[in-house]
Amino acid sequence: MSKDKTVWLELTPTDANALMVMIESEMENTHDVAGIDLNDWETLDLEAYKLLAFHKFKTWYKENVE
Repeated sequence: MSKDKTVWLELTPTDANALMVMIESEMENTHDVAGIDLNDWETLDLEAYKLLAFHKFKTWYKENVE
C-alpha cells in the first residue's frame, strides 16, 4: 500500500483494548475452524504470510484480470 493511502488511528487505551478484544476473538473463531493453533508461535508467522500473500495476489487479480 502506498504511503498516500496510509490511515493512522488515534485510539485511547480503552478503544485500543476493545479493538484488540474484538480482533482476537475473530482470529480465534476463524482459526479454530481452520485448525490453526494461535498459541503455536513457530508456525503462526508462516500462516500470516500465507494470508498476506493470498490477499495481495487476490487484490491484484481482481484489479488486473477480472
